[in-house]
Amino acid sequence: MNQSSSIGYTDPLQFHWSHTDLVRFWVIVSFILSIIGIAYISMSAGYGTIVPQLFYFPILYTAYFYPDRGMYVACSCGVAYSFVAAFFIVPELSAVGGIIVQVLLFIGIAAGSAIVLKNRENVSKSLPVDDAKTLQTMINAGESDRIEFKLQSLWSTGLSVEEILASDSAEIRKYRNNASKFMIARSIAGFLNTDGGDLIIGIQEDRIKNRIHIVGIEEDYRKLHEKDRNPDGYRRMIVDSIIQKYLPEVFDTVSRFIRISFPSLSGSTLCHVHIMPSDKPVFVFTGNEELFFIRVDASTRSITGKTLTNYTLSRFASP
Repeated sequence: MNQSSSIGYTDPLQFHWSHTDLVRFWVIVSFILSIIGIAYISMSAGYGTIVPQLFYFPILYTAYFYPDRGMYVACSCGVAYSFVAAFFIVPELSAVGGIIVQVLLFIGIAAGSAIVLKNRENVSKSLPVDDAKTLQTMINAGESDRIEFKLQSLWSTGLSVEEILASDSAEIRKYRNNASKFMIARSIAGFLNTDGGDLIIGIQEDRIKNRIHIVGIEEDYRKLHEKDRNPDGYRRMIVDSIIQKYLPEVFDTVSRFIRISFPSLSGSTLCHVHIMPSDKPVFVFTGNEELFFIRVDASTRSITGKTLTNYTLSRFASP
């Protein structure tokens, strides 16, 4: 089955909930419900001064993990606070004005937190410059724990059912037409969970002759819709069809950790994905399971069980 017709397009309302997302969702809901209860009891007893500040906790918690969704929680907190306060305030202009100001402050905190978190990497981390000399040096150095090459990111989208069934690749048999996108997500996750690195798409390796050929991503372009056969369309495909689908935990904060650029080298366009190390574990979500990958030497490996527990405790432990 050929799925190329759908490449580059996703439902904007679709969101893949991982186990971690569900846990955080219930933490946020519990925060809000608990604070509503505290607010009602406190205001009924005449102690309402500190109540609005309690709503900052779910707002800031959400903004940290999902900056784009912090505004929804802020608005929900504003509605909840206004509803509870309406039972106890005297209907005077100053009292109503105070509630409105407090609700606007909720929204302002959410918006401000999102701006700070989305731009934090501009202050704390530097990004490489995609000049031809630097990129060529990187390619000549070959694959390592910080560098990985891929020929294409959409090579499996056109495989037929017969080709999938006849394949010796476990990834193709399991992920079928999405195998190539899963492999890109796996590589990105490996860099995020280790020390960061660079994924360069459009490089062909000849392991027999030990040669590297720059072929570009033009072949991938042909698998996109005509209007998306350009760097912007390719970037959208990576963000929407790979990162959002397989790495939903970093989708809202993708600009903090991932930069996608399209340098030209030897007359070909490459896709350079620069990945910075994540400050929290990142799992690859496949729908039925969550997989954890790290970068070991020049390969990306999955770890589970006790090894995963020990690794996350040491790698992501608070300083």
